[in-house]
Amino acid sequence: MMRMIRLLLLVFAISILGYSCDRRGSLDSRQRNIPSFTVEMTLIRDISRGRNMVDVYLERDGDAFSDAIITVGNTDVPAIGGGLYFIDSAGFPLPPGLNLIGFESAGDDYFASVSIEMPGDFGITNVFPRYNSNADNVSMEWTASGGASNYLLAVATLNYGADGTSPLRQILPADQSQFVIPDTTFEDFAGDPVAGVYYIYLIAFNEGFGPYDGIRFEVPEGLPQKSISDPAGVLRFGTVAALDSITVPF
Repeated sequence: MMRMIRLLLLVFAISILGYSCDRRGSLDSRQRNIPSFTVEMTLIRDISRGRNMVDVYLERDGDAFSDAIITVGNTDVPAIGGGLYFIDSAGFPLPPGLNLIGFESAGDDYFASVSIEMPGDFGITNVFPRYNSNADNVSMEWTASGGASNYLLAVATLNYGADGTSPLRQILPADQSQFVIPDTTFEDFAGDPVAGVYYIYLIAFNEGFGPYDGIRFEVPEGLPQKSISDPAGVLRFGTVAALDSITVPF
């Protein structure tokens, strides 16, 4: 009888041990805490320069993080340190239409992706008068950019401010394809004409846009931004038409 009781106690002890091992294993396999990632990202198709640019700043739990893998399509964006990832190259693929962006941190078992609709090719087709001898109003026209939600138009000299002129900056709807540049664009603060070359920047964007180094004017404040939640942050992206110009002769 005592032998039977001992056997039963042994079986019970083994079952308790097995349960505790299984229990411990389930605790070990519970999902680890995933850190939070935040991002600011700008993607530009610059037809004027024949180059594409991707500029990213990434943080992990509030600190700059350079060990992630960030891809656009199947191509990595190089990390350059300090949480920055950057490329400006004619060979970097950034086609019009759907682009998938991936964010991965292998050490954190983290992967997220987001898609954007990059505006299509377009361009300025008419500027009149291009040689603006009387500093008059100038009319311009352009082709439509597929996938754009808005256009950003700017007209400015390279030395605006110093030469007394102020850039014209306008946000236009996607269904607009012409605009009249007012004669005041070619005047200084006193209303006198200022001779020079006035460059025409036209950018098609979709949902969000912001500053980048490829343009020589400050973008207007209050531009819309495309917000994302995983990683948290904002995306800014657009297609830049070939640069054009107006000359006010000396």
